[in-house]
Amino acid sequence: MTSRRKQLTEDMKAAIRQAAAELFAERGYPSVTMREIAKQAGCSHTAIYLYFKNKEELLQQIAIPSLLELENGFLAEMENPALSPMDKLLAVCRRYVVFCLSNGSLHTVLFMSGSVRVDDPAPALEINVIRNRLFAHMKAALEQAMPGAATKDAETAINEARVLFYYIQGYVSTYTSHEEPTALLLERILPIFDFGIVTLLRGIKSH
Repeated sequence: MTSRRKQLTEDMKAAIRQAAAELFAERGYPSVTMREIAKQAGCSHTAIYLYFKNKEELLQQIAIPSLLELENGFLAEMENPALSPMDKLLAVCRRYVVFCLSNGSLHTVLFMSGSVRVDDPAPALEINVIRNRLFAHMKAALEQAMPGAATKDAETAINEARVLFYYIQGYVSTYTSHEEPTALLLERILPIFDFGIVTLLRGIKSH
């Protein structure tokens, strides 16, 4: 393949990914067809399959790089020796909120489309392997911030992590359609978010 043709191929693949991301965010992953993605990208409904074999592959190519970047951020916070366990938990949770609100409605595609249970031991898709690792990092940060967590049974531990995630996801959903500049919004709401995490932990500890 000549360099010119290779560049055209990469440009078309990028256009298809962009069109898919926009449509997934606007209408939801299940409702969008490959034909619609091709039309928005300026590609024929048959030629799109020369670039991506199906919608599932498209989703993974859109989501995986961003999810891996978020995971690296989680690990950086958790491995920071200057932070206390509670500060590590807050930092990890904040990273998730900032990531989601910076991606607008696309965050539901990145995290929810085609997702599986967080305790699935062997997800078939790489995207779900990464999603479940992200949840596991949150769970680990929560356990480190709670004295005595190691003595809890596995079901209690994972349910407490689920409760934390429900709180975080609800917070994100509240502000997903905001019109305020993201930087100003985050400056205003993150202190309230931190207060919520601390309050939630108090409730879990007293349970």
